[in-house]
Amino acid sequence: MAIKSLAIPPSIGRQLNFTTGRMNALCMHMLKPHGLSLPQWVILSCLWREGNQTVGALSKLIGTGIPATSRLIDRMVTRGLVTRQRDNTDGRIGIVSATGKARELNHLANFYETINKALFVGFSVEEREQSFDLLRRMESNAKRALEQ
Repeated sequence: MAIKSLAIPPSIGRQLNFTTGRMNALCMHMLKPHGLSLPQWVILSCLWREGNQTVGALSKLIGTGIPATSRLIDRMVTRGLVTRQRDNTDGRIGIVSATGKARELNHLANFYETINKALFVGFSVEEREQSFDLLRRMESNAKRALEQ
C-alpha cells in the first residue's frame, strides 16, 4: 500500500511555530556551554543593561506570568546567578540583581545579534526591517483579535 505524502497547508501559525522551535534550539545549543537557558539569558541581559529589576518587570520582558518568572528566578538564585531582595519601601516587591557570577557572563549581552545574524543570512537590510515590521503587525493583529 502506497502512503500518500501529506500536503502542508500555507499556515502562518505552523511556519512561525516551526521557525520558533528551530531558533530556540539554536539558542539553547549556543548557550549550553555557558550553562544558561534562553529565558535565563533574557533575564540576565535585562539586568546587565538596565540594572536591578522587579520580578513584575522581568515577567513582562520575558512574556510569562509572575509565578513562572518567580520560579525561574528561584532557580537562578540557587545557581548563584541572581539575588532577590525585598524592596525597602514596599516589602511586597521583589528586586532581582545580577551577581558577580552573572556579570562574568555579560560578554553574552549582545547574544541576540549572533542569533539575528544566523537567521538573516541571505536577507537584505530592507528584508530584515520588513521582517520585524511584518511580525509586529501580526502580533498586533492577534492581540486585537483576542480583544474582540
